[in-house]
Amino acid sequence: AQPKQPSLQFQSASGPHLHHRSCGSASLALLQHSATTSQGCPCSTAASAALHTMRRAILLMLAQATALRPPASSLLANDVRDTAGDEAAWAARVESLAVLPRGFRCGTASLNFKPRELPDSEARMNLGVIALDAPTDLVAGVYTKNRLCGAPVTVGRDILAREKPHIQAILANNKVSNVRPGPGLGVSCAHTVADAAKEALSLEGDVIPASTGVIGWALPVDEMVAAASSLTLQEGSAHKVAEAMMTTDRYAKAARSELPNGASLVGLVKGAGMIEPNMGTMLCFLVTDAAMERSTMQACLERCVKGTLGSVGVDGDESTSDMCVLLSSGQVQEVSEDAFENALGDVLAQLAHHIVRNGEGTNHVLRVCVRGDRDEDSARALGRALVNGPLLKCAVAGDDPNVGRIVGKVGQLLGARGDPDLLDEGSPCVVKLGGETIFEGGFFRLDAAKEERLSNHMKAARLGTDVEGAPACPVHDRCVEIDIDLGGSRDVVSVVLGSDLTHGYVSENADYRS
Repeated sequence: AQPKQPSLQFQSASGPHLHHRSCGSASLALLQHSATTSQGCPCSTAASAALHTMRRAILLMLAQATALRPPASSLLANDVRDTAGDEAAWAARVESLAVLPRGFRCGTASLNFKPRELPDSEARMNLGVIALDAPTDLVAGVYTKNRLCGAPVTVGRDILAREKPHIQAILANNKVSNVRPGPGLGVSCAHTVADAAKEALSLEGDVIPASTGVIGWALPVDEMVAAASSLTLQEGSAHKVAEAMMTTDRYAKAARSELPNGASLVGLVKGAGMIEPNMGTMLCFLVTDAAMERSTMQACLERCVKGTLGSVGVDGDESTSDMCVLLSSGQVQEVSEDAFENALGDVLAQLAHHIVRNGEGTNHVLRVCVRGDRDEDSARALGRALVNGPLLKCAVAGDDPNVGRIVGKVGQLLGARGDPDLLDEGSPCVVKLGGETIFEGGFFRLDAAKEERLSNHMKAARLGTDVEGAPACPVHDRCVEIDIDLGGSRDVVSVVLGSDLTHGYVSENADYRS
């Protein structure tokens, strides 16, 4: 009799309903030998997409079978969970994902202004606020390490540095990032706008400011104060806040995870360009009603951010305004640290996927898994170097499996750090693209049939953003998969996400301020 095959359980982000998938040993064998069984029969794009799906299910089954809490460095091995066929379906999905936990309300406002720096033009700005019903000291945060940091970063750091912070809201604006706009303008302007929101909403606690947009411009303080005075708070979904934060984002992004005893954790994020986080990323707000010690919240956040938001890149440019803030209303007791960190890692991984999938001009997402390196930081650096290499990014944009650009970049990094022997003849290093071995034992392993399969793998991962009328939403969860095994410890794994480099990215940034 055949043994009963394991069933994979996926928790729906909108509630406790479980979706089941089964994965049998025959599928595992097919995955392991896909290259062999397809020799002489180049697989089509559709077949390559099917292999994507099978590979995901098998890897998730193995991960679930071997670990209760996945290491933070491999959180991005999980795929993006929520996709949609059209913009209306995605908007409805984000609205359900962004339903706030107990103890939180939200609101938005908009304004028109003439930038001081370009007085002949007019711009539109949004404000978004997430507020607690009562002030809290249950807060954690990580901020950019860029030395040219925005005023909101300075203010937020100061608030979080207090032994007993008294926080009641986060206020975000798009369009202007409030980074060194002139003497006496940055921090004081951030405080002025935050104080206006605090007064309008009758809040007792502090308001953490957050800004994104053009670097170097000054906030239109008078117009923002007037708009802040019109803010009101409602319970329910914060999807309008997710939309208000957007700049060049194609769509709003949210994720959620359910916790024991009816608690939940919800995350919102914005970001599409200038993505090379060195802490967290862009503007990321996380809210929960799970009661947790502040020190535990901070430790969990730092661990999870490193392997999620800290392991993605779109263009290699580190933002001046990155922040990731976690707030708790503390209304639900008896949630374990393990359950909390699992939920936090899951939400952050989903948001990280969406940032890259929503990158400026992005038409392919690259996922690089580095195993067997000397430590996780080295593995992450290698993965980041790959996803930021312009030659490889351009090749992927054209569905061209120019694998020399992959292994060449690996060789560049290994040589620079003093590990030149790892690519020599007989070395243990193995490099794969789309599950196909392209380099092993010091030599490339290529043939005409494999070249076609590799190209089909890239085509299957296309997002279609270069097609006129393509929906502004994540249409599937596939990636261009690159695996590098350096032959060292199996305990060392790091997964990094990146994007291709398209004409769309160049156009977006050539015309950014206009």
